[in-house]
Amino acid sequence: MGFSTFLHRPRRAGDVPRRALPPLLLALLAAAALVPAAQDAHAAKKKAPAASGKWVTVSERLQQSSFPAVGSFRARQAARLGVQVSGRVQQVMVDVGDLVKGGQELLKLDPEFFRIEVTQRTAELDAARATAQEAELNFNRMKSLFEKPAGETPSIARKLYDDANTAYLAASARLRGAEGALQYSQKRLDETLVRAPFNAVVTKRMVDPGEPVNSAPITYVLEVQEVEQLDLEFSLPQDMLSRVQKGTPLTYEVDGVTNGKGRATIGVIYPSLDEATRSFRCRATVPNPGLRIKPGMLAQVSVLEGTGTSALTVPRKALTQTADGWQVRINDGGKAVSRNVKVGALSDEHAEVQEGLKPGDRVWVPSRS
Repeated sequence: MGFSTFLHRPRRAGDVPRRALPPLLLALLAAAALVPAAQDAHAAKKKAPAASGKWVTVSERLQQSSFPAVGSFRARQAARLGVQVSGRVQQVMVDVGDLVKGGQELLKLDPEFFRIEVTQRTAELDAARATAQEAELNFNRMKSLFEKPAGETPSIARKLYDDANTAYLAASARLRGAEGALQYSQKRLDETLVRAPFNAVVTKRMVDPGEPVNSAPITYVLEVQEVEQLDLEFSLPQDMLSRVQKGTPLTYEVDGVTNGKGRATIGVIYPSLDEATRSFRCRATVPNPGLRIKPGMLAQVSVLEGTGTSALTVPRKALTQTADGWQVRINDGGKAVSRNVKVGALSDEHAEVQEGLKPGDRVWVPSRS
């Protein structure tokens, strides 16, 4: 059909001339045609999010077999503090939960009567010292008169010399007794102060100011525990006796404690077994910085056996379980390629790879929420 024929074609019913459509309607129709395409593109982005993770180099790690146990923390030292002299509590300087240093003053008794006693003993010592000095002078005088060179006659009788010597010895003994009495009284005055025997935390307080306390029978006033280091005690079955020794390493983890994981070594193996369970107890000393761990807390313990062997390991998250077994994605010349591997020992963090990888290979470890 020619151009002139098209111009003169009769108009059919329902035909709307294109030039008769308003410009606004044409724009709306065009925009509507673009919406499905935009939606499809957005859906495609949701279906294929960008992978997140990192490449990790395969390396060898020391692998050791381990035996699990449940341990309990105990204070390395604990002391119930009593008084060495009887008296009345004047001041309690600490309370439960306070950290104290060795030698720190914790409690004070009323010292007044003990100060009076020291004053009396000081006066007695001064008198004894004066008597001893006088007796020594008299003895030295008698000695010079009695002890003469050979062939000369003594100027005094033997009895006067012996009496002076006896008086001097007796005065010297009384002087030593007075010195001891003063030292004893001074020590009793010092004992009115109760001091911390070591670095510790106060765990109990039994008295308040104004209460009378006795040295016999002893009145306990405070309890303290050393917690800067703790003893971790746990039991192992009898068949482990030949497989552990002093110095055997272990790891521990404490639930509910920030940074509650750590390593230690067995320090003590108790010599007797529990007849009911046929198990033996072990003890390790664990540092406790920040006093995060409290006596009485439980810990999951893993006793490491043997010297261990080196094995090729990858992060546990790098493994994917498939119908053909375990797989990892490796970096092969800049391309991510899946590869089957043979896996040995597994833990929450690492996996032993027995076949399929070599040291230096790089595997993809995805980030998993």
